[in-house]
Amino acid sequence: MIEVAKALVVTVEAIKNFSEEAVLNIIRNTFQDYGTIITGNYNCTINPLEKVVELYERLVLAEKEKVEYLEKLLKEK
Repeated sequence: MIEVAKALVVTVEAIKNFSEEAVLNIIRNTFQDYGTIITGNYNCTINPLEKVVELYERLVLAEKEKVEYLEKLLKEK
């Protein structure tokens, strides 16, 4: 686990204590809706929550792929 933590540039405790629910709670508790921007006659409606969720899902997938790759490397040794 130490090698995985070093490769991810995080502490071992961060890996042990990782919780997707905690991340979602942080996002929910700190999110403010500035989705509608009005400038003159130009109205742009963006749902930032959808973008945050999309980014979070991509980050989780990337981290899972990274962990799988690192575990594969460890098994080969």
